[in-house]
Amino acid sequence: MSPNDSTPFRRGTSAPSTDASPDATSLGVWALAWPTIVGFGAQTLVRFADFVMVGGLGPEALAAVGLGGQVYWLVQAVANLVPTGLAAVVARSVGAGDLSRSDAALRQGILLSTVLAIVITLIGLPFTDFAISMYGVDPGVVSMGSDYVYWMLWGTVPFSLSLVFVAALRAAGDVRTPLYIGLATNVLNVGLNWVLIYGNLGAPALGVAGAAMASSIVMFIQLAAFFWLWTRGHLILAPRGGSFRPDRELCTRLFTIGYPAAIEQFLFQLGLLGFQRIMSLYGTAAIAAYNVGAQILALSFIPGIGFATAAGTLVGQHLGDGDTDAANRAGWRATWGAVASMTTIGLLIAVAAKPLAEVFSSDPEVVALTIDFIWILAAVQPLMAIEFAIGGSLRGAGDTFYPMTTVFFGLFLARLVPAAIAGFAFGAPLQLVWCALIGDYAVKAFLLVRRFRGGVWKTIEA
Repeated sequence: MSPNDSTPFRRGTSAPSTDASPDATSLGVWALAWPTIVGFGAQTLVRFADFVMVGGLGPEALAAVGLGGQVYWLVQAVANLVPTGLAAVVARSVGAGDLSRSDAALRQGILLSTVLAIVITLIGLPFTDFAISMYGVDPGVVSMGSDYVYWMLWGTVPFSLSLVFVAALRAAGDVRTPLYIGLATNVLNVGLNWVLIYGNLGAPALGVAGAAMASSIVMFIQLAAFFWLWTRGHLILAPRGGSFRPDRELCTRLFTIGYPAAIEQFLFQLGLLGFQRIMSLYGTAAIAAYNVGAQILALSFIPGIGFATAAGTLVGQHLGDGDTDAANRAGWRATWGAVASMTTIGLLIAVAAKPLAEVFSSDPEVVALTIDFIWILAAVQPLMAIEFAIGGSLRGAGDTFYPMTTVFFGLFLARLVPAAIAGFAFGAPLQLVWCALIGDYAVKAFLLVRRFRGGVWKTIEA
């Protein structure tokens, strides 16, 4: 594997000394953002493949995959605890030239994530039917959605540990290794979808459950690739003789920084569950259209995630290097990059809404509603871009509590309350319920910009 251009030492050599660390001042926003953009783009295409392949099974299958994914990510919110804290600690340590601490943090991250993932799996498996039924959908959707969540949960441990490696590598400045591994496993995922959903190559036709099985199998393969590279010293964070014994100081640091991010993701997924529950008033087609539209607009989210990752890495490393001005500039550069790219892609998707919707479904009602949703969500792309980039900057600085509070004010107070009043109390048109998204993202963008300008994040210890 080729060396990362943004680091001064080659992977695959013996572990460097603690002074040989990636130079934060040499890393650029775009150099860090584009591999993440490409990698997440590939993941989005795999998700597209799931939807397109099950779309031929009808609107119920589409709704089942959409709702099953929501439940899965609600459960997996806990998995964000360790990677978020780990990214902040590794970025600061690398910026300060202390690779021994980075290695120790990675090992503690592996330990904590393994324990959390096992607990998540054991708690989640018995409740898959109940979780889908909370959406108030038809029995057929509940059955298929439950199967989807059940088989996805079996991949929780490798998924959580892969997140740990990805977070640590990106925080250290290596955004290419996660890209290469992600591209290879995503191709494999699509192939397994083709085999297991429709029963090709002699396999049974498993439908929605087959899509989940394919994803879980790939998660194990992805984790094996990360472990193989790490144990053989081929990663920027090569093993440095550390221990897997619990380290109270580091575990406390990872937990303190990471738990607000886990709560934030839990609140976010819980809020989406509530939003989909409101949409259940309008039938299966409405839920299918919402999930299809969200998948299509995920194309515009891709650069936002890339710039958020770049912002978190740069802000953390510059703070570790003691250069708060450079950290501030990096955050704003990433924000403008996210706004420009997400707005442009959102407009292009809105123009092509009809043919894109028809790729996922041939149901006229689903297509018509998907087009309406795409136009509404495309209108808030600049605000979403601010949330991505500024939120990433704050998390990179270790300021994870404030982004959590913005989710409560935006998603719960500005989106769910108006949507519930419109849907339950007044029976408003579905499109008006969807317009509550605008207030949600406007509130979050305002609060995050205010926080970043205030500069409190510059003084937080990580």
